[in-house]
Amino acid sequence: MSMRKIIYPLLVLLITCLVSCTYHLDLDTVAAKEKLVLYCFPSNSDTTVIQLSKSIPVGHDGKGDTSLRNAEVHFSVNGKEQEVYWNEDSTSSLPARCYYTLGKCTKEDIVRIRTSMEGLPSIMAQTSMPGEFPLEAIHLIPSEESEGVLQVQVTFRDNPDTNDYYGIRLMKKELNKTDGVENTSLEAVEFDLKEEPLLNKSSDLDEIFIFSNDYSQNLYIWDDEKIQGKEYTLHLAMDYQEDYDSEWSNNCYKAEYKIYLYTLSAEFFNYLETLNKINKNSLGNHGFSRIIYQFSNVEGGIGVVGGCQIIETEWLKNTSI
Repeated sequence: MSMRKIIYPLLVLLITCLVSCTYHLDLDTVAAKEKLVLYCFPSNSDTTVIQLSKSIPVGHDGKGDTSLRNAEVHFSVNGKEQEVYWNEDSTSSLPARCYYTLGKCTKEDIVRIRTSMEGLPSIMAQTSMPGEFPLEAIHLIPSEESEGVLQVQVTFRDNPDTNDYYGIRLMKKELNKTDGVENTSLEAVEFDLKEEPLLNKSSDLDEIFIFSNDYSQNLYIWDDEKIQGKEYTLHLAMDYQEDYDSEWSNNCYKAEYKIYLYTLSAEFFNYLETLNKINKNSLGNHGFSRIIYQFSNVEGGIGVVGGCQIIETEWLKNTSI
């Protein structure tokens, strides 16, 4: 199957969603001073966004822009310093008021970021880049047993010599035409995980208490603990409707699918894991379970620096039974 590198704007959108989540912090461990907040997810894209801001201490007014333009930002790959630029206004490939660097990161690159600004403690974080997703095959198969169900099968072979972390996200594009009026929609698909033990972590008790098995932003992640060094096929179910084109009524429906496959650094995986735990922790909002703390690997500050490699399929045509 033909694969190509990720379209950068989608990565920007995903990163923006991921860094806009609420922190759950122990007040006893948070100093009542401002700290630098750093989010950066270097990848195999041509551009790496560095989002830098300052925290708002508990009890202080939360209004105003916390982004920082005049900070000293050092970005290095394998010890070699890279040029860092500032972007003021939002573009098709960059969010507003962010730092960025140019150049792709590859397997085993060590990315380190050091940042300082007058009046705030300096911070440092680093991550190691993972390799590319070890894809072997993708199949879209309409279920013969359940009407309106499409099974997405992704076969890959895990590396036996490393601890690896993976992710998958599927975008569905639908075209509906009724009486000559076309409407196109694009959304990230929520999978049914009943037949996928690697991703389905719910139990009978979860169903009794209606606990969620959701994944943040429909980005499904897993590690290789149970499949170390093995070939494995994911079985992910989703809603399905067959394409149709009715000439006499001038109505039609067409669907296409694009699959994004991720390998993640340990830091990025741990960060996403805590987001998922927070999203599923509905009882915690009512005081019935312990608070889940947000993962951070930024020394002296707050935030995450985590590496990832992403590949994407072409738009895959809808299939028929």
